[in-house]
Amino acid sequence: MQLARESYVFLRDNVSDYACRIVKQERIDGRLKPMEFIDAKVRHQRIVDGRHVQRPSIYLHFVGPEEMVDREVLWVEGTNGGKMVVRRGGTRFEYLTLDLDPAGDAALQYSRYPTSESGMINMVRKLIDVGTADMQYGECEVQIFNDVKVDGQPCKCVQVKHPRRRSVFLFHIVRIYIADDFPIPVRYEAYDWPVGDSDEPLLIEEYTFQDVRLNVGFSDAEFQRNYRDYKFRPN
Repeated sequence: MQLARESYVFLRDNVSDYACRIVKQERIDGRLKPMEFIDAKVRHQRIVDGRHVQRPSIYLHFVGPEEMVDREVLWVEGTNGGKMVVRRGGTRFEYLTLDLDPAGDAALQYSRYPTSESGMINMVRKLIDVGTADMQYGECEVQIFNDVKVDGQPCKCVQVKHPRRRSVFLFHIVRIYIADDFPIPVRYEAYDWPVGDSDEPLLIEEYTFQDVRLNVGFSDAEFQRNYRDYKFRPN
């Protein structure tokens, strides 16, 4: 887990914000959903002299699939009663704008995790927590593959595998790909055990972070619903 810890520390200490394209696919209620393509702006928490000078913040703009095009999601910790603002997008009722609990049923019918837990730093932290807990049970095989590429970017791949199904394990195989130039995750995959007579592990979730730009310097205005480029209905 050392590479994952190094990635977490780098993101926490050296990255104030970032922009990227997220390619996401998840299995929800047993069904593998279509791939989603999302342009993201993310700000990390910053504390200076004991004061919160920047809240964790996320803005998402969906560019695919067709039924989700132009969906927008905005969440800023400690604002709007903890709720995220969602504009439906797609081909029907596209301008419908709602305030939703990120962890509520309405939000989680579209995603395995709350939007408030999205982003690279939360993903790496969750992997560390789960991996640390799993290692106490043994039966955990860890391999590191060098000279791997994701979208042409040189990476190291860390694979964690539980050969035998146990109720305490959340997955059969997890792979996280850490970029060589900066220790950031550029891809994550999780698989369940094979079903029936198949030898193929079952994809649970995968996320790829493309065209990552670190420390962009987003303004506070870019995390407000009335920002000029966004299409949320006024509250």
